[in-house]
Amino acid sequence: MAGPLLNKDQVLERVEQLRSDNQPYLTDRQRIRAIMRGGQEGILALLGPKAQVPQNDLPVVHLMDSGLSRLAQKLRIRPDIKVDPRDDRDSDRERNRAALRERIVEAYDYNTRLELDLPQLARWVPGYGFGVWIITDQADSYGVRYPTAELRDPYTCWPGQFGVKQQPEHLACVRTVPTTKLSAQYPRFGQAYQSWKESGAGRRIHRESGPNWEGNASDVATLIEYFDRTGTYLVVPEADLLLDVVPNPLEGVPFVVPHRFGFDALQGAYHHVVGLMAMMAKLNILAVIAAEDAVFRETNVVGEIASGTYERGRFATNYFVPGSRIEKPPQDSNFQLFNQIDRLERQLRIGTNYSVIDDAESPNSFITGQGSDRLQSAGDANVAEYQLAFRHALEMVDAKRLEWDEKMDPNTTKPLTVNIRGKATTEKYTPRKDIAGNYRTRRVYGVMASWDEPLKIVSGLQLVQGEVIDIETMQENMHGLENLPKIRERIRKSKSEAGLFAMLQQQAAEQDPAARMALIEIFQTPQNMETILTKFFTAKEPELSPEEQMMMAGGGPGGPGPNLGPPPTVTTALSRLESGGSAEGGIQTVGTFPNRRP
Repeated sequence: MAGPLLNKDQVLERVEQLRSDNQPYLTDRQRIRAIMRGGQEGILALLGPKAQVPQNDLPVVHLMDSGLSRLAQKLRIRPDIKVDPRDDRDSDRERNRAALRERIVEAYDYNTRLELDLPQLARWVPGYGFGVWIITDQADSYGVRYPTAELRDPYTCWPGQFGVKQQPEHLACVRTVPTTKLSAQYPRFGQAYQSWKESGAGRRIHRESGPNWEGNASDVATLIEYFDRTGTYLVVPEADLLLDVVPNPLEGVPFVVPHRFGFDALQGAYHHVVGLMAMMAKLNILAVIAAEDAVFRETNVVGEIASGTYERGRFATNYFVPGSRIEKPPQDSNFQLFNQIDRLERQLRIGTNYSVIDDAESPNSFITGQGSDRLQSAGDANVAEYQLAFRHALEMVDAKRLEWDEKMDPNTTKPLTVNIRGKATTEKYTPRKDIAGNYRTRRVYGVMASWDEPLKIVSGLQLVQGEVIDIETMQENMHGLENLPKIRERIRKSKSEAGLFAMLQQQAAEQDPAARMALIEIFQTPQNMETILTKFFTAKEPELSPEEQMMMAGGGPGGPGPNLGPPPTVTTALSRLESGGSAEGGIQTVGTFPNRRP
């Protein structure tokens, strides 16, 4: 914890300052959110509040929302976790500890459901320019607390100055929380809130009306969460009440703000294309009106009608006096409108880096593979830049979660259940012993992270054939493949079975009666193929004849011989030699050594 804790007035003053600093961007966020929502609110955000919008449908393809969805679908992949052992302590023990920390972070991701956070964050960071993760902890069903990263809606978050580290030191988040929920958790809130409703005292902080990302209730209160190095402060300004203060156990701030790279402002990717989208909406509305007018355009009559009343309709017949002139105004503006809409669409796609290839459209009548790669290079570079921001942000989230776990529960032994590459493992860890101040991780995007599945299959097989990657790496990058060890086991088993069956067929073709009988048995009971092959190719012990069995038992053809006991030792044998070199007691001498000098 850095510095003393703040009081209520200090927190509210800092929150007001953060709101003032973020004021230039609040209007941009509000307009972007309204346009992305679409409908009548989106049309009014594009055309202005004075526009007459009798319908809720936007009469134009929503290129901003479509482009954002295509980009988010490429950024939604969670990068893999890599934990390296320390270079100065490279040993089997250190590598095992690094592998354990990797599994710990995998469990954090699973408990947080990080795979659901990334698709949402991939829409907010390009749209608003930044996102917010709050580091805290939560208990599982058994009461064991684990660190977690909570995703917050950046629309109502006000970060402080980013500085040279590209991370703010202060953050305020404004939320609307049901009063019943606050009263149940904080009993003194109900009395203070009731006093405010009766007296009207207290302070009001900017609060968005209408539903938001977390939902809305009928009776809500404004809850401000302020974060800095000292801790987390929960303030209800309407009731003039400081609800709670949670000291910060980390060395740094308890939040991470991934953001989009900009020139000198925290702007989204669509800040400069809102005007193009508005003009496209106007021209589309005019084109629809012009198309309707072309069908029901007026008829100009110069002269007098002889049949009385002018009749309308497909089969109507009118009579005019001689010399009358009938004209219909030309309607040639549709072609010009559609050409201008095409130009605006091209400008919109350039401004948002949204290629027609993402919509499965070819920009030319015929396109080669090399041309397609070149057209996709700009989009790939855009994706790589966002992945760079996400990767570093997740590495900071990992470090803060590991530090939180060690600081809050250093000596608590916690169960760890994690699924790594389809294989579930269960073990236990103790933060102080197994983390031990090592908070560094690496997040790595696979070589095929942003590719679609058909491209992964075609290009992946080419990379495997060219020995750039192995088949296991390709399997790890394929979406939807679970329990990879089981898949590899089945592949090896299938290959072995096919090889054994081919060998069985070869032996049967060489007139081996046992092989032919095995083939017939497989034909009759194909479901027992594994058992039949195992039985056929299993090595058998050779059978011994009765004489060999008796020899193994220690006897001869006439039955077991007398028990002579163990053979004599070398010392006993030497003692039975006579001075002349001859042996006694049944011991034979093979030869004698010549006389040697001692």
